[in-house]
Amino acid sequence: MLNHCILAFDYSDSWQKTCERLPPVLQLAAVERLTLVHVVDTTRRMNIEDSKAAAASHLNDLAGQLAAELGITVDYEVRSGFAASELHEAARRHKADGIIVLNQSHSAGRALFYGNITLNLARITHLPLLILPAGGPIAEPSAPILLATDGSRPAQVAQRVFERFLTGGRHGLVLWVETDEVDNTAVINEQIEELTQRHEQVVARHVKGSAVREIVKAADAERVALVVIGKRGTTPIQDLMIGSTAEGVARESEQPVLLVPVNTAL
Repeated sequence: MLNHCILAFDYSDSWQKTCERLPPVLQLAAVERLTLVHVVDTTRRMNIEDSKAAAASHLNDLAGQLAAELGITVDYEVRSGFAASELHEAARRHKADGIIVLNQSHSAGRALFYGNITLNLARITHLPLLILPAGGPIAEPSAPILLATDGSRPAQVAQRVFERFLTGGRHGLVLWVETDEVDNTAVINEQIEELTQRHEQVVARHVKGSAVREIVKAADAERVALVVIGKRGTTPIQDLMIGSTAEGVARESEQPVLLVPVNTAL
């Protein structure tokens, strides 16, 4: 599915936890090739260890280690500039199928998420963005996949991707959180009924309340392997928005989250 992914690398203390989460996630997403990308931030004063040469040496060692451990092709690239835009450009140049990033925003809250590369990437990329939390449990290989839906076009595109994860009999959970903002009950019920008829291993759940809170709670309770959710944005201006629910789930979930842009080619 996500055959070739860009994996954003930094030198944070939490990055090692990303490596611990990689094997089951890569297997789930059928990743066969990784390109490690580290972006040297040219806007701040650099130490010797921040140089492109030092980063390249480190990535070369890491690429060899990951290739041996994961049994896939791993290469690397060092770029300079603003992290989100450079990662986006690397994905475009390598014709990647997705981008993998680490979300470290849980303890620091909303302000950090707004300023970090994860949100900026989510705003600009047309590729699926796989967000790995720095904390939380590592999912079991047989854990279900959760699709969060509201019946919208972005949710329908995310559903298409969700169904591709169901091969081999993997179980799925479709969660519809009813809010006071939109009343499209008939549309969602029809979509969910069609989906569950096609996939007998998929169950649906309808709850009321805060969409972000209920999605995160269900993902945690079911120990899901992945949360799949659509990202809105169909015009250059709308591309700057990912949707409050998608953003909140990506920020707060302790399970991996796959943000699926509405205009993805996947």
